[in-house]
Amino acid sequence: MGFLTLQSLSKVFGDFTAVRDVDLSVAQGEFVSLLGPSGCGKTTTLQMIAGLVEPTRGTITLDGRDITREKPSRRGLGIVFQSYALFPHMTVAENVAFGLEMRKVARPERDRRVKEMLGLVHLASFAERYPRQLSGGQRQRVAIARALVIQPPVLLLDEPLSNLDAKLREEMQFELRRIQRSVGTTTIMVTHDQAEALSISDRVVVMEQGRMTQIDAPYRLYERPATAFISSFVGKMNRIDAVWRGGRAEAAGLGLPSEAASLPDGASIGVAVRPEKILLGAAGQGLFDGTVTSRFFLGSYWLFNVETPVGNVVVSLPNQGAEPVAEGALVSLGWPPESASIVAAAAGAAA
Repeated sequence: MGFLTLQSLSKVFGDFTAVRDVDLSVAQGEFVSLLGPSGCGKTTTLQMIAGLVEPTRGTITLDGRDITREKPSRRGLGIVFQSYALFPHMTVAENVAFGLEMRKVARPERDRRVKEMLGLVHLASFAERYPRQLSGGQRQRVAIARALVIQPPVLLLDEPLSNLDAKLREEMQFELRRIQRSVGTTTIMVTHDQAEALSISDRVVVMEQGRMTQIDAPYRLYERPATAFISSFVGKMNRIDAVWRGGRAEAAGLGLPSEAASLPDGASIGVAVRPEKILLGAAGQGLFDGTVTSRFFLGSYWLFNVETPVGNVVVSLPNQGAEPVAEGALVSLGWPPESASIVAAAAGAAA
């Protein structure tokens, strides 16, 4: 039994099932992200934990207490919304102190905890400023401080970084993780950004059409996606239509290295391999040859589109400080068997 447990949790709106039979156990102090595209049910799940949406069925247990039907105010959870929802007429210190005032915490203790929390989020010198005088990252840290100052058993984050620009979002990912580790609060974050979820979570829950389809550590989720959807949603992935024949994957008359599988001869499959796992070399030295049709420089790495007998293959190479092969070049491709997974065949693929 985890610190926070969801059992058979479901939510139905009329004829639409937003969340279906969700089971999740979260350990105390763990950082878990709910990841998925728009409409997958992740935000509805978070809202049911918060008490803002009532489940159609199922239970929510917090530290052994059934809170499924409790009012949000009785759950005592910390919540940071996408918009931050700061009070514009209050200073930073007053915003952070608000929850303590509602709980009638004595002034000396309230001031002590506000000062401590502003120090934790590196905003001690901003206590008397107003939200309009802060940057997006600073406002986000105020919202986190306000949620944590009440010492909640669980912190809920609803797309907390989505309003920030790309550079600041990356910086705040690590800042958010630092703050969470400092206080040790059990945290559930909703996001559609896979890089965000992978970089700061202890575990990631991928949701699709109201269901949790894989719950895993970020590294295992990336390296061994459980479904074809996850393999394409989490990071870039090449998916080659193939047939399982004679104990191996075949496409265009070529044997493709992959993990072992117990499949009948003639089964239509997909071979999934990440762009960075593919070895690119001189023509004739790999598994098969192809022609570089385009390349893109992305700072820390190069991305190539290579037309091959098995279709277009995307290859990623780290930037080594020198210009790599040009467009139009003939190259060879290959990969170790352990780098490729067998996934379900694409719709319409035939044996």
